[in-house]
Amino acid sequence: MPDPVFQKTERGRAEIAQRSAGLQAAARSVLIMVNSQDTVAALAARGLPDMREHLRQLLALGLIEVVAPTPPPPPPPPPAVAPPPPAPPVPELDALRRQVLARLKPHFGPDTGTVAQALRAARTAAEFNQALDDIESKLAIYMGRKQAARELQGLRPPP
Repeated sequence: MPDPVFQKTERGRAEIAQRSAGLQAAARSVLIMVNSQDTVAALAARGLPDMREHLRQLLALGLIEVVAPTPPPPPPPPPAVAPPPPAPPVPELDALRRQVLARLKPHFGPDTGTVAQALRAARTAAEFNQALDDIESKLAIYMGRKQAARELQGLRPPP
């Protein structure tokens, strides 16, 4: 537990001005030093003997009181993460998808739908191009890399 911090009460401020409580000089000095900011340890570091005893006496007389600790500030709310904006629909994807399926039909026959599953699921140009890269690598097994690239040339949307 941290050292308490004391502040003068109304009665303590009046005592400084009027000297009505008959405090000893050392206790009066401690009352003057109480400033609502320094802890007991900070006050004791100023070199006055019996600091804690004088503070107890001033507290008992009602000349000082413990400063209520300020509650810690509430934690800041987590930053709001906006969902990424949906990719704008690429109108030519459907047309390109049909063209790709037509070009793949002679090579894969009835398995064209299976081979082009990722292509059919693609919603963005990047997904479409990635699916097309995968298909091109499958075509390259049978046709060679250059011929597979030529076969799918012109079917890629801009990224």
